[in-house]
Order: sequence, then structure tokens, then C-alpha cells
Amino acid sequence: DELELIRPSIYRNVARQLNISLHSESVVTDAFLAVAAQIFAAGITWGKVVSLYLVAAGLAVDCVRQAQPAMVHALVDCLGEFVRKTLATWLRRRGGWTDVLKCVVSSNPGFHSHWLVTALCSFGRFLKAAFFVLLPER
Repeated sequence: DELELIRPSIYRNVARQLNISLHSESVVTDAFLAVAAQIFAAGITWGKVVSLYLVAAGLAVDCVRQAQPAMVHALVDCLGEFVRKTLATWLRRRGGWTDVLKCVVSSNPGFHSHWLVTALCSFGRFLKAAFFVLLPER
């Protein structure tokens, strides 16, 4: 929510911003991978990792809104593969996902704690939704 408040247009209507149709799995995954490559072109940071998940969530929302919920499966798989290939080593070197809690230093901890907690909770809801969407098929 806080990231959307800071940059309201970035994580909404992602498919329209990328000028893609959501009727082809390869178009959706190729576009996502292109965005992911651009996000991490200058290196990996926790902010970029959170942003990647928000882009994936924005695309997933677009897929559902455009009656293409099956594309969410492809997006979840693509995100997982990108994290495994590109981010896993970086994450392990930092001690795993809990290291994200160390990245915020501020004189106003209420604001940053709020956006960080919101981002982590959203990430958890995204994973839970993906799990339950994929569960019946596997």
C-alpha cells in the first residue's frame, strides 16, 4: 500500500503499461522476465526484490480481471524460476528472507515499518493464494 502511495501508477495496470495482451502465456512470462531483468540490471537490493513481487502481483491481478486466471499459474512458475536462478544465492548470503527486516533504517520507524510489514504480508497472501490456486491441479 505504501509503495503504491509513493508511486501510484507503477504497480497498477501493469499489462497496459507493458502494452501486452494477456491471452498468451509466453507473452506474459516474457514481459515479466524483461521487467525483472531491468529491475536487477544494476544489482540486487531488498527494495528491488519487493518491487519484483509487486510487479508479479500487479500482473496477476490484471490476469484475473481480464478473465485469464490460468495465466497466474504461469506467472507464479516464472517468478519462482527467476528467484531460484537469479536471487537464491543473494538471499542465502544474507541469511534468507528474514534479512529484509534489517534493511530499513529511519528516524521515522512507524512509516517504514508499516510499508515493510504491508509488503511482507502481501507477499505472504500472494504465496498462499498461489498455493491454493495450484493445489487442486497437482
